Amino acid sequence: MQHLKLHIEILSWQILEDIPSASGIVKFKDGYYVIGDDSPYLFHLGKNFDLVSKTPIFSSEKLEGTIIPKINKPDFEAMEMISTTEILVFGSGSKSPERDVCVLIEIGDEASYQEYDISLFYDHIREMDIMQGYELDIEALARVGDLLYLFNRGRNIIFSFSLREFLAYCKTKSSFPIPKTHLFSLPKIKGLQAGFSGATSFQDQPYLIFTASVEDTPNAYDDGDILGSYLGIIKMKNGQLDNDHVFQQIPNPESPLKVESVIIDKVISDTETELVLVTDNDGAPSEILRLRMILDKDQHKYQ
Repeated sequence: MQHLKLHIEILSWQILEDIPSASGIVKFKDGYYVIGDDSPYLFHLGKNFDLVSKTPIFSSEKLEGTIIPKINKPDFEAMEMISTTEILVFGSGSKSPERDVCVLIEIGDEASYQEYDISLFYDHIREMDIMQGYELDIEALARVGDLLYLFNRGRNIIFSFSLREFLAYCKTKSSFPIPKTHLFSLPKIKGLQAGFSGATSFQDQPYLIFTASVEDTPNAYDDGDILGSYLGIIKMKNGQLDNDHVFQQIPNPESPLKVESVIIDKVISDTETELVLVTDNDGAPSEILRLRMILDKDQHKYQ
């Protein structure tokens, strides 16, 4: 994809009131659902990003106000729609067993949810050769058909496996699917490599969209200074991820952004797409941005 160029324009930017540590977003009808990495709630936003409602999706007896303390939180970082009415949410796995969890949410007039312990699945990933010397830190989720793609931060690996087999593992304790691995190299800011932070997919075009952020921190557990974020795409060929990818740094409307999640809001054409992204500013209010992503049409050589 060395012939492909990516252009980014920020269309709007605003504070997300009353949503702490935004870490994931999905689109549903005319609105959106958002999660926070230290919140037990699923937040429903209207089309103008106004808060419509919030619904508990995690049972915790250790709340401090509306926040789950860092030592106890499931660290919800990855979410994606897996059907027209279901959302799948993953904990990061960066602290075991507290963060070895996923939640399947059924949305409708009233949302319902089921929590699952996925320690065996995460332990298998931790023990893979490609992960030796690195920490598990799941930050993003995308779906294409029956395939799920989990994005690990730190060592930037994408794990792919069957959605059907994974749900069977959660619900019936059958064998978990064995993930395939895809290792990527991402750009640096001030000598620090970006790490995957968000992802989504087109349903009718052959690539994944991802975000990656740069944070000055020595591990997957602690926060650090925010240095900026990137938007990128990964080509898919015959259902497989291509090793090549393209990325562009996201402009900072004020201070550097720590983008946590991305969704497709509107497809304008085969080269122009409107995206919505959320940020987690580690103690400062979360933000939501609307971006226009343009693939250089003259350079668009997927053939």
